[in-house]
Amino acid sequence: MKQILIVGIALVLTAPLASAADEGAMIDACRNYAASHLNADPGVINLSVQTARVDGTIPLNGEVEGSGITFQCSFNPAGTRIVGWSNSAPEHCPPDISEANRYLYPGCD
Repeated sequence: MKQILIVGIALVLTAPLASAADEGAMIDACRNYAASHLNADPGVINLSVQTARVDGTIPLNGEVEGSGITFQCSFNPAGTRIVGWSNSAPEHCPPDISEANRYLYPGCD
């Protein structure tokens, strides 16, 4: 019985360490996601990791230098998967919105 209790306590104490989010991996994933969706060079994308929300999700705020576009990636509590995405839209919609530009101009019809 003592062995089971000791193993149980050891698992509880190490669980937070095993599930800690890797900020570097989240930054890389968000940067690549944003570069793909916003047709931007990853080298001009700046990111900052924010404090986890009450629901455990972890937001990363970002901007594309010189464009005025801001965005946010939200990760699951483990920091292993993007579960949310939002970005600001430019003020004016271009005359022709192609499918490739839908993420860049989300409010344009």
